[in-house]
Amino acid sequence: MYGHIMNGLNKMTKQSEDAMYRIYHEVENKRLRRKFDKQLKKMGTQEKHKHKEIYELWEYALKRVQE
Repeated sequence: MYGHIMNGLNKMTKQSEDAMYRIYHEVENKRLRRKFDKQLKKMGTQEKHKHKEIYELWEYALKRVQE
């Protein structure tokens, strides 16, 4: 049921956890939540993102919404 959300969380390293924490706060502080979530949803339908780890998806999405 939550496979798309939990993808990669069981293998999370300290570095990836730190990256997600940093991205979360940057998204919230810059009020990018709506754009960020929309970008993640779009990426969920794209084959090229299928095998990426969650933190990699978050980093890419953040980069895209800041452009």
